[in-house]
Amino acid sequence: MKTEFNITSFLEDYKREDEMRRDFIIHEGYTAIEEIIKEFNQRGLLNEAYIYYGTPKPQLSFSGVELGYMLTSMMEYATNHVGNPVDEECEFENKLAYFEYKDEIIQIFEVYGQGTDSWFSKPSEDTIDKLNNTAYGVYLIQFEDFINYTKNKDSESEKLSPSSTILNDITGGYTVGRGSK
Repeated sequence: MKTEFNITSFLEDYKREDEMRRDFIIHEGYTAIEEIIKEFNQRGLLNEAYIYYGTPKPQLSFSGVELGYMLTSMMEYATNHVGNPVDEECEFENKLAYFEYKDEIIQIFEVYGQGTDSWFSKPSEDTIDKLNNTAYGVYLIQFEDFINYTKNKDSESEKLSPSSTILNDITGGYTVGRGSK
């Protein structure tokens, strides 16, 4: 039995999922972040497992997949725009991202072990103080900047073919020509 890999189908699936992710963030991002903040303020943290297994279930107007869109996209944005600090006390490889929305600071914690897990949480008071009063504040991103970036990226991708969109995602928008240095 021969398995054939269809690159066109793969590119179309990638573009379709990327469009769904961007549409959710652009149209539901503000509502989603308000619900996320409410939930992690009550629970301490929020991740996809809470949506499926949490007791009581989180009161969210969106799915676990869409929560994953938020976690992944916000972390990618932070990584590409300001870099990521790490939690030195955590025994596993990790990275952090911080966003501010309406005077609330949102922390995304991503941990790598035998797999990857990530969640939204409220940072400690010490971390909030560091973000507001020291050079560590370089890691604090305005949530609105993330939404605006996603909107701009959405309008750019409408001009590109599916393969160009993937190439643009991989290279972060940089183009490299033959013989360039």
